[in-house]
Amino acid sequence: MPRCLIIGYGNPLRGDDRLGWRVNELLAELPEIARNPSVELITCHQLTPELADPISQAELVIFIDAASEGAPGTVKSELLAAGKAQPDALGHHFTPGRTLAYARAIFGGNPRAVVVSVAAASFELGERLSPEVEQALPEVVARVRELAAKLQ
Repeated sequence: MPRCLIIGYGNPLRGDDRLGWRVNELLAELPEIARNPSVELITCHQLTPELADPISQAELVIFIDAASEGAPGTVKSELLAAGKAQPDALGHHFTPGRTLAYARAIFGGNPRAVVVSVAAASFELGERLSPEVEQALPEVVARVRELAAKLQ
């Protein structure tokens, strides 16, 4: 059971929305992450109800995503509380808060959670990150490493 679950998500074919995928690729190359049984990386297109189970088993969940607001390349970290799971929540779009709420409601899990995001410059079709977001990668990786290390 991982103590730290890192979920990088977004569309890898939509420019900076690829951020979560790229950060998880970089984290997977780090020995303290890749060889650590208490850390698990999940990379996905979007948050879904199925993530409630692994989320419920973690002590800390770190969500990594591109943000649509802010100056491109700006890194932001925020603590997250579980949102209310509403009856219509089985629709197409899940937020980190709603996903946490499902983990709590269905499995009784209540991990701490942090969203680490970078303001995107572009969500246009393409597999490359913008220069602004590319430059922010070392800071994002450092923040995630620091958060995961606190559980050691």
